[in-house]
Amino acid sequence: MRCKSVQAAGLLLHVVAIVLAATGIAAAQGEFIGDPNVKFLRDGRYVELTAPFSYIDSRRVTWSVPAGTRVDGASIPRAFWSIIGAPFTGKFRDASIIHDYYCATKSRHWKAVHKVFLDGMLARGVENFQAHLMYIAVYRFGPRWDYDMDACFCEGCPACASPIKKRIKFYQPKYNAEQFNELKQALTDGATTLDKLEGIADFQLNTEIIKPR
Repeated sequence: MRCKSVQAAGLLLHVVAIVLAATGIAAAQGEFIGDPNVKFLRDGRYVELTAPFSYIDSRRVTWSVPAGTRVDGASIPRAFWSIIGAPFTGKFRDASIIHDYYCATKSRHWKAVHKVFLDGMLARGVENFQAHLMYIAVYRFGPRWDYDMDACFCEGCPACASPIKKRIKFYQPKYNAEQFNELKQALTDGATTLDKLEGIADFQLNTEIIKPR
């Protein structure tokens, strides 16, 4: 009987893995190196790392934050603090430190920096739906830097078959509750992949930056 139960559990895990792969949501394999050592500063806003802190993501890329770094959770739009609590509390804390540092230094591609936030949340055991909701929120409303966007606001019309690229040095999107709810609903429905969610977010941002003609 126990053997059958083990086999059933194994089959269930296999099915879950297939479903996650089909939706573009892969299991995290990232690993934080220890726990962050921080001190809270008197200004009541920043915390300072008193020792180096690192994360090895699911692709085995190392993300290191040096001692002395000051972070305040600003890379996570304040509108979403009600979902996760303060950025330096709970299971979001460690991923937010990595994300905050690389958003501040802009030393890596903006998309990779947002993606490592998702990777780190999953590694710390944040529930799958909540982690992806926070990721798509940061992807849409978090900062972007040094990127090219299509200088068009439509979705594939003939005139935009070869759209002009517009170079954006830095952009901090504005929070839009209606657009966030659109993304949240698409994620809740479970019928779209992470790539498609990012596509919806990119289209929303295009309409924010470039006004319809």
